[in-house]
Amino acid sequence: METHEGTARVILARRPDPDLNKKIVAFTQSRGCTAVKYTIDPKIVGGIIIYIGDVIYDGSLRSRLDTIKRSI
Repeated sequence: METHEGTARVILARRPDPDLNKKIVAFTQSRGCTAVKYTIDPKIVGGIIIYIGDVIYDGSLRSRLDTIKRSI
């Protein structure tokens, strides 16, 4: 996953509403990002994945379901 310095890459299952967009921008700015690049990917089912440099914040439903599967 390639990101430019200062740009966060955000993956969502669907386009964010204005309130969620504000929260995403605030979150990424607080971590030093000056721009956000959105990608829509229905395969994550729901939730959000944010890439900032080498750090991944994975709050996707798909990830949570995979974790549950592994624990069973």
